[in-house]
Amino acid sequence: MAVTALAAVTIAGCSAPGFLLPEGELLRDVYVRGSPAVPAVALTFDDGPNGRCTEAVLDALAEHGTRATFFVLGANVATGRNDSLLARMVRDGHTIGIHGHTHLVPPLFHERLIRREIRTALAAVDRALRHAGVADPPRVAFFRPPFGLVTGTTARVAAEAGLVIVEWTVSVGDWHAGRRAEDVTAAVLARVRPGDVIVLHDGVETHQRSVECCVDRVAVAETVRRLVPALHERGLHVAPLAELLGFEAGLTSSRRRL
Repeated sequence: MAVTALAAVTIAGCSAPGFLLPEGELLRDVYVRGSPAVPAVALTFDDGPNGRCTEAVLDALAEHGTRATFFVLGANVATGRNDSLLARMVRDGHTIGIHGHTHLVPPLFHERLIRREIRTALAAVDRALRHAGVADPPRVAFFRPPFGLVTGTTARVAAEAGLVIVEWTVSVGDWHAGRRAEDVTAAVLARVRPGDVIVLHDGVETHQRSVECCVDRVAVAETVRRLVPALHERGLHVAPLAELLGFEAGLTSSRRRL
């Protein structure tokens, strides 16, 4: 469901609120949720890839045959330490979106800076996939700005890049230290409705303390293992993001040179 008319709306997510700032028709292609008439939701993950934490999430999703969308940070991808995780996302049928490159807010207000953020993140993803043996990387079509902050400048540059901006409807503060999987799961289930886009975090912005062990997001994989079957019990199918948003035929918008 695209945002067609908004006052300044606060969306709680990540570690600070984001704001949708209407400006002309620039927000007409910003998506927040799917149809409430369809018994489905989408799972999305921000701030990765983050070594073993992301790998554990992929393992949990595979156990349930569930496909998700990973909004990755270009800076995390560009380290070269997570190339195989990006390739696995593609092989397992997940969708890769971008969450910017640095997870900084100031670039969202400056055309030159946000253009560079998007271009650099897209290039990092393409380079990582090719390095990991994906000869023909799928086109990245989704963009979630850091903190969900959408400005007129961000919306315009994203549209020029052929990117669809996707926000979320369910965020329960899973990023807070000490949150247990059972608590995060219960919080999501208390709020979720058909058509919702759920956001969880498999990384901590551009911080990654370990590649071999999951130390940054220790509860996220177990949250997936608890949440997916609980959603199914409620009659909610966990659908790919493109399907939930009504892009069943695929995203065909072209990308201009940034």
